[in-house]
Amino acid sequence: MTPPMAAVAPVVRTERDQAALLASEYAELLAAARASVAAAALGEGDPLIHVRHVLARHGQLPPAGARPVVLLAHPAITSTRANRAGVA
Repeated sequence: MTPPMAAVAPVVRTERDQAALLASEYAELLAAARASVAAAALGEGDPLIHVRHVLARHGQLPPAGARPVVLLAHPAITSTRANRAGVA
């Protein structure tokens, strides 16, 4: 018989932790964007796969049929991960 699981304490992050997380996620997205541009220059079949993967992992893929101009006009961050990090 396995023992009951202990309650998980909420993660408390300092401002430094929040800044480090934000910088890390920015670097990840920037690397994906650069890889996509390089893939497009090489004529790869799906150059956006790199950006799409990062956006999906963060719950930030646009809804089906979303118009680019609307997404650019309303750049809200809504992912659960960003909210946990204190980024609003």
